[in-house]
Amino acid sequence: MTSFSVKRKRPWWFAWLPAGILLVLIAGVGVTTSVLLSNGLGDPLPEPTVGQVTELNWSSFTPDGIEYIEQSRDARIDLSRGPSDAAALGLPDDGSVTVGPSQHEDTDNDYYLIVNGGGDGYGGHRFTASEFTLTTTGGVLSSITALSSPPVPFRLALDTLEKQVEEFGWPAVDRAAVFDQVGEAGGGDYSFVLGPGDRLGMSVTATAECAASGPCVVKYDIVPAAR
Repeated sequence: MTSFSVKRKRPWWFAWLPAGILLVLIAGVGVTTSVLLSNGLGDPLPEPTVGQVTELNWSSFTPDGIEYIEQSRDARIDLSRGPSDAAALGLPDDGSVTVGPSQHEDTDNDYYLIVNGGGDGYGGHRFTASEFTLTTTGGVLSSITALSSPPVPFRLALDTLEKQVEEFGWPAVDRAAVFDQVGEAGGGDYSFVLGPGDRLGMSVTATAECAASGPCVVKYDIVPAAR
């Protein structure tokens, strides 16, 4: 038996079929992109209006203000002018308002919380947070709590906090004491605290809350300075 291969003759246009399909797909992508851009995708966020921010252009925590924070991922709070009026910030006289975790699936999950304490030579600090809570007492803002994002291994959390000692004015980290706390946990959950420090013109305390499996979430408690 003689072996042979069969070559099927194809129409001349068959060779152009893949290229033709590719051109159609490219054209489709171009039309889709054009429609998305015409609907605002890629455009800068519009300047906020009063109601979305305060009259002094700091963040407002009204429903409109929080929606703007969700879109911009930025929140800015000024603690340098003395007691911060709750009503002016869109907050209740007594209570708490939490921003996050983000419910927008198409956005970065982090918020960038800038807090200005007005300390000498320092303008404030930008916290990267998965969520943050503002608490008011007697008509003024009494504290802010920010949860860091994402959870990180114990040693990375410790190293990160050590690098912030000078900025926040914390006492130097006693590593031996921290490792003793880890050992005393006996394989269970544990935490360690740095601060408070007031070098930024506000009191900042960090608490690293660590799971037995290793990851730590750092919670920053910020309290306005008495002025």
